[in-house]
Amino acid sequence: MIMYDTLLRNGHVLDGTGAPGQDVDLAFQDGRIVAIGELSAASAHETIDAAGRFVAPGFIDIHTHSDLTLVVEGRASSAVAQGITTQIAGNCGVSAAPTLDHVPYYGPLDPAMTRGMVCDWTGFDEYFARLSGQGIGTNVATLVGHGNIRVAAMGWDDRAATTAELDRMCQLTAQAMEDGSLGLSSGLAYAPGPYAPLAELVELGRVVGRYGGLYTSHIRNQTLGIAEAVGEVIAVAEQAGITGHVSHMQPGSPMLGATVDLLATIDAVRARGIDISCDAIPYTIGSTTLKSLLPPWALDGGDEALLRRLRDPEQRRRIKTDTMTHGAESGGSRKRNLVKDGSWERIWLGSAATNAHLAGRSFAEIGRLRRQDPHDAVLDIILEDEARPWMLAEDVSEEDFLNIARHETGGVISDGFSLIPEGVLAEGKHHPRSYGAFPYFLRRFIREQGALTWEQAVHKLTGHAAARFRLADRGLLREGAWADVVVFDPETIAEGASFDDPYRYPQGIDMVFVNGVAAVCHGHLTDSRSGRILRRAA
Repeated sequence: MIMYDTLLRNGHVLDGTGAPGQDVDLAFQDGRIVAIGELSAASAHETIDAAGRFVAPGFIDIHTHSDLTLVVEGRASSAVAQGITTQIAGNCGVSAAPTLDHVPYYGPLDPAMTRGMVCDWTGFDEYFARLSGQGIGTNVATLVGHGNIRVAAMGWDDRAATTAELDRMCQLTAQAMEDGSLGLSSGLAYAPGPYAPLAELVELGRVVGRYGGLYTSHIRNQTLGIAEAVGEVIAVAEQAGITGHVSHMQPGSPMLGATVDLLATIDAVRARGIDISCDAIPYTIGSTTLKSLLPPWALDGGDEALLRRLRDPEQRRRIKTDTMTHGAESGGSRKRNLVKDGSWERIWLGSAATNAHLAGRSFAEIGRLRRQDPHDAVLDIILEDEARPWMLAEDVSEEDFLNIARHETGGVISDGFSLIPEGVLAEGKHHPRSYGAFPYFLRRFIREQGALTWEQAVHKLTGHAAARFRLADRGLLREGAWADVVVFDPETIAEGASFDDPYRYPQGIDMVFVNGVAAVCHGHLTDSRSGRILRRAA
């Protein structure tokens, strides 16, 4: 008789394909699924009764920013605890590599989160070795960030690349693909992303295409110009001959509801053979760098140049005038429209150092406390905290999220980080999505609203995600696949994290296996660090 490593009995298995669930048993051996079916006569070193539970593939988060927080803390506790077994990092044009002289490119991210981290890598091979050497809680794959590529080749300048600089960007992109990156991501709302013309993105896309990679984009505009911005992703995919993907394709005011037309455009484009997909975050409140409330030209030259502009009364006046005149239409975050509209009660300070005492407060309240106009409070806090503060803001709709989640090409993402509720990674009041995005999605939209079936929802978080990002032997429960598995109670699964208390683990998740090793056992984290680096298949 075969002795399996692990045997899950009596569970209701949702295999990740979207097919109806089945009451069958599941067995692992040497990190892989080796048997599915009626296994009542089988024996195992560990047998787990999953009666009353759903057994599903481990969740795959196709959009995270865990690149550097994993270096600070490899356990990835906030991801593992919510059933995530694989993360894709390197999104929005920001990745761990390449670095310029061992200095990371942070883009819109918060450098304070990785305070004290030593960067000892330049390329992905060294970065992957660093993660593998310390151990990681989830599997990790990555895209290469266009922001990293551009900064490494030509700095932060607001101009077109020279021929030599573009050649260097192509070389850096090719090296990242050789090292195993899945493709290229751009962040066209975050400097230096907005400075890149379409031709540059197409040229880099062609390099990625030679390796079978894909192109993802935090698009240039998510308000009045969102259709044109999605069209730019389509143009890159078509001209470079690669798969394109629109990250968090959720429009802000005054374009709420525009996903109906955007998804119709994607359908039409796919009908003529261009492979385009998209994803969305389940929350209406988002999070990003505070300096994304400024026009992109104000960030030309990097943070030091920005801080000089904020100290110059005339430049400061120009920055405010640009936002109050154009909102997000002159670039930057869609959240600039909240500034233009004076919706300061819907923008909160997420984290800061000098102004840490204001974290979690709205800028309407901060303005009152500081006895100044909220717009001036934003600029002063950016200045006082040296361009590092983080913010939260509410500017999208659940209707648009659900339109994307229900669509054939739509994925569900966290847009979060791997964190632990202690030390530097627990400072400030960051978004609760890092601890609760997927349980929140399953509780609110599936159990309570029935917006999708459980089978459809699990498919979005597993098989669909693996297929779109070409992850071999992940995302499905089938014999021969890696044993990335989550066991959860559909009646109790829920997020624990809230905006007031964002660093709490979820409930209702009993077991999480990463490559066959229990990372969550009977509701408790084990610190298994059984994750692997997932490189693009050759």
